[in-house]
Amino acid sequence: MSEVHDHAPPEESAVTAPRSRRRILGMLGAGGLATAAAVFGRSTPALAGNYNCCNLAFPPPSSKYVSYSTCKTYTNYDWLCTNGAGLYCQCCEGKNSAGTTVVSGASCKYN
Repeated sequence: MSEVHDHAPPEESAVTAPRSRRRILGMLGAGGLATAAAVFGRSTPALAGNYNCCNLAFPPPSSKYVSYSTCKTYTNYDWLCTNGAGLYCQCCEGKNSAGTTVVSGASCKYN
């Protein structure tokens, strides 16, 4: 006489299921953070200084902050900005021959 056994697949235990989901969600979260860092990069404080309305690489009191006229003696990128309350600034980033920003400068006045 033979016995008949019903071998249904074992049910997922209540302890195993949450661990598996957490692991999968954790990997997705870590991957998402890695992707965001790769796409958006990381900011560094030296690249985000604010001086009046200028967003300078080297705002005061940095030793690389110079007068606007000194900054203009470098190969430079300069722009104008206003804070909306009557302050107007001429802003400058001075670069070396390799194209690296080495100084920042600004000249601001109220009109």
